[in-house]
Amino acid sequence: MYTSGSTGKPKGVVTTHRNIVKTSVNNGFINVLTSDRMLQLSNYAFDGSTYEIYGALLNGASLVLISRQQLLNVQELAHIMHSHQITSCFMTAALFNTLVDWDVHSLQYIRKLFFGGEAASKKHVARAFEVLGEHRLVNGYGPTETTVFAATYSVDKRFLDYDTVPIGKPIHNTKAY
Repeated sequence: MYTSGSTGKPKGVVTTHRNIVKTSVNNGFINVLTSDRMLQLSNYAFDGSTYEIYGALLNGASLVLISRQQLLNVQELAHIMHSHQITSCFMTAALFNTLVDWDVHSLQYIRKLFFGGEAASKKHVARAFEVLGEHRLVNGYGPTETTVFAATYSVDKRFLDYDTVPIGKPIHNTKAY
């Protein structure tokens, strides 16, 4: 995998089998079901794709693939989320914000939607929370070196009392210092 990290210069990061498994199976932030329909939004060169691809395949769920053009067109993406009854995906906070602004109801089938890669917008999370309710939105935090998530926060009503959306607690088999 490659990341620009905080330097802005691409660097290679080793993604181990262990990290993929800890992200995909018995991870403490989602139990992927065989009935789940996961949307692959991440390019396979990005660590987020390991959650989408292996999370679906190692748990017997369906993986829905889309083209780059569909990803870049918010109207088309909202249609796909709704028409394919997507139950889980991982997207950048910026894409999440755009989708919430465009049509928050396109997320109605979501069981767990993960967003991350940058600070979450409390305004957008609150809007989606209003429609979806508790524990369907998850703020995921983790540099590429940790393979997708090091910590997650399942959004519940307590977040309304915070100034920002928390990053949460470490996932299973991970420690944060």
